[in-house]
Amino acid sequence: MLNTPFNRFKPAALPLKKALSRLALGLATLLFAAVAVFCATAPTALAATVEPLHGINITEKGVAILVTSNGCTQKEDFTTILAKSQPPIATFIRLKPDFCKGVSRPVTIQFSLSEVGAKEFKVANLFVPSPRF
Repeated sequence: MLNTPFNRFKPAALPLKKALSRLALGLATLLFAAVAVFCATAPTALAATVEPLHGINITEKGVAILVTSNGCTQKEDFTTILAKSQPPIATFIRLKPDFCKGVSRPVTIQFSLSEVGAKEFKVANLFVPSPRF
């Protein structure tokens, strides 16, 4: 048998193939674990959303936002995030979706200025026209 470059590397192909199959198995296991973790946490991770607002009223004492409710929306379903900038930017986040099957209607949610974290701020939420209630 001739000693060519191809013959010289042929015996090394078997350990390389074994190493690649082990790598593929390891990556598949890692992917499976990542999908399992995502599926376990997805309901809570995907539940928090930036709430579209139908209106906002800011006074010296607090902030009132107008949002859509299907019958189960409460203040505890919301939180605010304040981005540090000049002026600060407030984002109103819905933590718990309203899955009730009632007729959609506007609901006012009140926040104090201390809950928002600033007396003067911009709002990051999208403003959408209120549906006909």
